[in-house]
Amino acid sequence: MKRQGLSTVNPTTVNPNACRNFRRLPRLGVAAALAVGSLFLAACDDEYYTAPPPCVDALAPVGLYSVTGDRAVTVYWIPVAPEDVSEYVVYRSGSPDGPFREVGHSARDYFVDGSVVNGVTYFYAVTALDHCGGETKLSHEIVFDTPRPEGFGDRIYDANGVNWPRSGWEFALARTLPWDHDDADVYFILADGVGYLVATASDTDIQDAGFGDFDSVDWAPVEGWSPTGTAEVIPGHVYVVWTWDNHFAKLRARSLGGDSLVFDWAYQIDPGNQELAPRPARETGTLSLRPSR
Repeated sequence: MKRQGLSTVNPTTVNPNACRNFRRLPRLGVAAALAVGSLFLAACDDEYYTAPPPCVDALAPVGLYSVTGDRAVTVYWIPVAPEDVSEYVVYRSGSPDGPFREVGHSARDYFVDGSVVNGVTYFYAVTALDHCGGETKLSHEIVFDTPRPEGFGDRIYDANGVNWPRSGWEFALARTLPWDHDDADVYFILADGVGYLVATASDTDIQDAGFGDFDSVDWAPVEGWSPTGTAEVIPGHVYVVWTWDNHFAKLRARSLGGDSLVFDWAYQIDPGNQELAPRPARETGTLSLRPSR
């Protein structure tokens, strides 16, 4: 989504005739020339002199939120009275109580922190600087994020086809496996011409989060899991997986072709929050999605 940038300050200008009239003054003594020239010298160096913006106290931004990336976190905010702001300062901490240390500056309404480690949770706050260098207090909102690994354009194959040894996917090591391998989290299978994603273990859950781009699902849900542990594959849909060992992952179906599924994925290596809703009871599906081999 395109975000609106900061407003620009309308500069004040000095009438260029003042410079022309100054150049027409008769020759003066050195002292007098310095006294008069100090008023106009800067303006006369240029036809239009841009005066500095007035010093008005800036206001801290509001509406902070973050987007998780692979070894990166992007922090967004909503500027307040941006005409009074020269730039923003982003602070980070390993705790919501601080201490917060400066990690960068931005003249826009976002900042990309690329100095993070996957699986570690970071807390962010932002201040604003006015045009005279005065800094606000930290923003009232503090956001936190945990970067995670991701991949694009990977492929798994039909568990009923000749490429069945590459029908399963393990998020933790980003590798293909046979559908029935102990380390596989999900596998792909075609049944009556329809593609499905299937959770390999009874205590691994999956759900279709609907159509969206890769970043449209930034938080794992706490309900809505498939009662059968299966989900029909629809290109453009994002699927969320809750693994048996309490990790969350997402998979976006890019395309279905022949006997394979091409997808993008992300995996949270930091174990899931223990306050999540209990795992749903698994029902028996009416359609058998076990490979026939």
